[in-house]
Amino acid sequence: MDEGLSKQSPRYVEIDVSEWRLSGEEKMGTKPKRWLMEPDTEAHWLMKDAREFNTAKDGSRYRVGYDWAERIACGVAGVLGLPAAEVELCVARKGEEYVYGTICRSVCERNTEELVHGDELLAEQGVSVARDRRSYTLEAIHRALEDCGPPTNALPHLSTWEVFVGYLVLDALIGNTDRHAANWTVVRSESGRFLAPTFDHASSLGFQLSDSERLERTSTKDHNRTPEAFADRAKTKFACKPHPIDAVAEARMLDGEDAAAHWLDQPHRIDDLVAPIRAIPEHRMSTPARGFAERVMRRNWARLTASDAR
Repeated sequence: MDEGLSKQSPRYVEIDVSEWRLSGEEKMGTKPKRWLMEPDTEAHWLMKDAREFNTAKDGSRYRVGYDWAERIACGVAGVLGLPAAEVELCVARKGEEYVYGTICRSVCERNTEELVHGDELLAEQGVSVARDRRSYTLEAIHRALEDCGPPTNALPHLSTWEVFVGYLVLDALIGNTDRHAANWTVVRSESGRFLAPTFDHASSLGFQLSDSERLERTSTKDHNRTPEAFADRAKTKFACKPHPIDAVAEARMLDGEDAAAHWLDQPHRIDDLVAPIRAIPEHRMSTPARGFAERVMRRNWARLTASDAR
């Protein structure tokens, strides 16, 4: 059982972090976030509030699903066996109200390790993605990771690139479109550099849609408006903006061995992979959001494992 699942029900638990001590603000990214210290362990967790709203076509406001998308991605990574940052749903009291969000455990030890983000690692290779987005290629990432070891908690027979390709498989499965150059990192310590566990997967599974649009897309007879069509139109941040599934195919060509074989040849059942969707508490994710997200994942897994995509 997922450690974040309630023993009383197949739902993920929510952690109340109201009494956790603030240990710092996080300046990276566009959304407010802060570091909290877990009282019992003194582990550092990054909290992100789930308070961003979009406007539907009818003018109504609705909360986007960054929180549930992030937690689902963590659960799917666990099914795949990928090294991933630990994510939990949380609530925090602010005055008279409670704020929903997620907490993500730090992937490095603050006193002995530091993170080197992908754009910094690429810059060491003479690649500046800030000046030229066309230079943000999988080939450039492959070169940048050549002198880095795999995550310390990865299976011992997997190379660094094989693990990174696993991150791309996760992206393809959930339709993550935000694998930009600061959304993967390397941990630097006295013993060397190691690829960090994967993190930050909130831009996935139709998180930004309204329930009214999800309902329309799941019931339409227009094949161009279905969840499957939505899944097929996803684009990554890599040069030329390939679909996440095409990014997996490209990454496989960069390694002498079949870098994706470990992840695609596992005897996974799609029912196990979509199970994290059903584990989100009902007050955090609506029924239309669940149905839409599951159809997206089933479509992506079918394409990933199809013989013509392999």
